[in-house]
Amino acid sequence: MSDQPMEDVLNKGGHKDATFHLAGTKVIVLTDDDGQTWLCRRDDGVREAATPMDRIEALEAFAAALAEVLATGDVTPQHHATDSCGRHRH
Repeated sequence: MSDQPMEDVLNKGGHKDATFHLAGTKVIVLTDDDGQTWLCRRDDGVREAATPMDRIEALEAFAAALAEVLATGDVTPQHHATDSCGRHRH
């Protein structure tokens, strides 16, 4: 099985095992109704993919992605970032 568009996989439904959306990176581990686990990742709205994986492998990749984002020190969800006047940036 190969990568699929992230939104297609998410729209099929299933159980979200883990999720975060910080600093322009969104990562979701989803197990669909057929039992397939997917690692869904979008970076700054540029790259996105849903990759079928073993559940443990997907959760390890999720943890690594979270650690990578935390290491930057920027934990502000991009859509909640504000400018110097307190207005939301888009």
